[in-house]
Amino acid sequence: MAGQIFKSCKFYGYAVIQILIEPRRFFTELPDNTKLLNSLGFCVICSLFFALAGLLTGSYPHPIKMGMIFFFSSIFMVFISTGLSYMIMVMTIGKQSSFEQLFNVYAFSSGMVLLVSWMSFFLWFTEPWKWWLVYTGFKNTCQFSWKPAFLILLVTIVGQFFLLYSLYLAFLK
Repeated sequence: MAGQIFKSCKFYGYAVIQILIEPRRFFTELPDNTKLLNSLGFCVICSLFFALAGLLTGSYPHPIKMGMIFFFSSIFMVFISTGLSYMIMVMTIGKQSSFEQLFNVYAFSSGMVLLVSWMSFFLWFTEPWKWWLVYTGFKNTCQFSWKPAFLILLVTIVGQFFLLYSLYLAFLK
């Protein structure tokens, strides 16, 4: 058990360093080095860090409730992004990649950005960085050429914007 935890921590450290230093190489080697459970674990660890850091930097009347909202919303956004991109991929260029590969790209890209995005003023830096990492993952992990990768990414961004805007209109206005 301790060996497995050490191996997981070692992979987590390797992934963070590789994404920071050589994201193209990391995403090129991603299909050979990781499984769905590894990418989900990476996303959970980064989401947990995001939730805890977000709680420590703000004052909330119900911190446990807010921490759970931070944690689950960051994980569910990875699933929503992956599902939306998968549907767009199938509708536009056909099924050229598996859901697992797309999930791996989104989990590592979003997870890496979550380590920094708990500081709200970094939004202008982290979101473009996340989308660039996703584009790099599409090109290197999923082997898309630049046009389909850009098309899927652009339609996903627009789709997410309208999804979040419609939720805003439905619940907050």
